[in-house]
Formats: sequence, C-alpha cells, structure tokens
Amino acid sequence: MVERKPEALNNCLLKFRKSWSDFDKMLNLSNDWTKVVGKDLAKECQPLKIENNVLTIVANHPQWRQALIYNKHKIKESILGLGINLKNIRIVQNYHEESNKDKVSNNKFIWDNHPSRIKNQEIINCKICNRPTPTKEIERWGKCTFCWRETI
Repeated sequence: MVERKPEALNNCLLKFRKSWSDFDKMLNLSNDWTKVVGKDLAKECQPLKIENNVLTIVANHPQWRQALIYNKHKIKESILGLGINLKNIRIVQNYHEESNKDKVSNNKFIWDNHPSRIKNQEIINCKICNRPTPTKEIERWGKCTFCWRETI
C-alpha cells in the first residue's frame, strides 16, 4: 500500500493556481500564434505546453524545426510582447506525418507481408538447421530466423 503524504490546502491551491496560470498563458499564446511566428511557420508548428516557464513547440518537419531554432530569440521577444515571460523555448519534432488511419493500414500491410509470416506462404526446411521456415525468410537472409539470430 502506498503511503499518502497530505499537503496543506493552501499549497494545493497555489499549485492549482500556477497550473491554471500556465494554461491561461498557453491559451493566449495559441490565439496569437500566427502573429508570434508568422503565417508560414504557424501552419507547420504549434505551441504544445508551458511548464516551469519553458515553452515547448512542436514542428511538423525538420526544416520547420530548423527555422524555429534559427528564429528562437525573435519568437521569445514576440512572446514577451504578449506579456508572457519564458526562461526558454524547447523545439521538438512531430513524427506524425501520416494520418493514423494510413499508418494503421500501412503497419498492417507491413506485418502481413513480413518475411517471417507464415500466412499464405510456402514452408520449406532451413538448409542449415532443417527447421520448417517460410520461403521469404530464406529468400531474405539465406537461412531461417533462428540461424540468422545466431550470426548477429
């Protein structure tokens, strides 16, 4: 059982007030995001969160991330103009370039056609260990998965 460590109500309320303040800053920043970074960058990146006075921005592509890094000081000045004082700006890459539906169907296709899958494949014996193996494994590695793993 986990032991609880109660806090004074005043401390809880102060923490809540601070988190609400960060949320309020984030809302104001999101509303003025195009003014802060410009029309082109606003399409390709967005503010994600403000935590401990550090803004995290998500970019859709490495080139946009690079543009944000290059203009970091100007962005920080623009944000200060909105009355939001930040210690730092952190810029991260967003790797969700394809829609989830496309990604799921693509992953399913890859898994269904992986050389190790037996589904709809001919099974032959490995020439090294004589274990039954899908033909595509032999085509890909020249041996079964078990023999291949022994060589890595």
